[in-house]
Amino acid sequence: MSIRTPDVLRGRMVAELRARGAIVSDEVEAAFLAVPRHLFAPEVTAEEVYSAPEGIFTKFNDRGKPVSSVSAPWLHARMLEAARIAPGMTVLEIGSGGANAALLAELVGWHGSVTSVDIDPDITSRARELLDRAGYGRVRVRQADGAQPLPDAPARGFDRIIVTVGAADVAAAWRDQLAPGGRLVVPLRLRGLSRTLAFAHEDGHLRSDTVIRSGFVSIQGPSARAVRSVRLAGRHVRLVVDEDQEADANALTEAFTEPSREQWTSVELGGQEGVLPRLEVWLAGAIAPYGRLRATPEAAGRELVGWVLDAGMPAVWTHDSLAYLSLRQVPRATSERYELGVIAHGPGREALASRFAETVRRFDREARDSEPVVRAYGPEDPHFPGGVSVDKPSVRLTVA
Repeated sequence: MSIRTPDVLRGRMVAELRARGAIVSDEVEAAFLAVPRHLFAPEVTAEEVYSAPEGIFTKFNDRGKPVSSVSAPWLHARMLEAARIAPGMTVLEIGSGGANAALLAELVGWHGSVTSVDIDPDITSRARELLDRAGYGRVRVRQADGAQPLPDAPARGFDRIIVTVGAADVAAAWRDQLAPGGRLVVPLRLRGLSRTLAFAHEDGHLRSDTVIRSGFVSIQGPSARAVRSVRLAGRHVRLVVDEDQEADANALTEAFTEPSREQWTSVELGGQEGVLPRLEVWLAGAIAPYGRLRATPEAAGRELVGWVLDAGMPAVWTHDSLAYLSLRQVPRATSERYELGVIAHGPGREALASRFAETVRRFDREARDSEPVVRAYGPEDPHFPGGVSVDKPSVRLTVA
């Protein structure tokens, strides 16, 4: 009979993370082996902590919505690899759970410093207690709005800023308090689409060099911004609208009751290629307005929608028409292959379907094999290149 001690379980978890490529460096591997992760989720068993494929929620609000968690091990690892942390660095963490702060402390060593900030005093109190219990009393924990400037930040800024809550904006404080040569890792929502981005400085703005598919509990406080949902078919189909884009709910709901127009693009993808996640981000900077069409499993059975994935599919719209991306299996393919297509509703469905389909074909010609690059400019930056942008309160984003 095998002995499933926390040390054994942790070793197995690290070996699996290394095998799947979530951990690639010896430094991140050593940090994961050193941190007693189970101490940061005492509500569940050590086996659950070390085998959980996703995050473990640790606090819920009065509506039952999670507001704090210990993130999935693979996500912690991918973010830390993207951060490229070295001994002696100063690191600011936005969102205090404890486990990630402990990993950061291992990476910066005794000559570096880690400050963990959260707006919720319950969360910071819990993080402080668990960090002390696990032997990481050197981590500074502060109860404050992480989207605001930290009063005692280093004069030259933080070498690394790691955001561990879902953000709707790239706060000005993060850009202002990031040291020259620093890196910012932030889970950012782009028109209803969540991606974790690693940014570095480039000619007066920030440029991403890593994009990770991920989901986080949302940031709290004044910087929190909810998406808007337009119900197209009761609870079964809805259009998710973000960044205050205009959408006439009545007109679009009426459009959805009209016959659809399908246009297939001849753009194919395989089940494991990762093309669709790249396309989803690229479209945010190529076409506007842009959002997500979400549908329940029952919607397809009732033939309300085409093939829509659980996480939703990219959608575009005009005043009185809308179109969304869909999939169909390629017949007689020797492997798992799918074709991308557009399904459109409303009086302008023909033109809208054609425009959206051609944009997908342009991605296939120009950007299929490259990672999307997101750049963040100040709202009044004179070097902003123009074109389609994702406008946030603090930044203007472009995707290329």
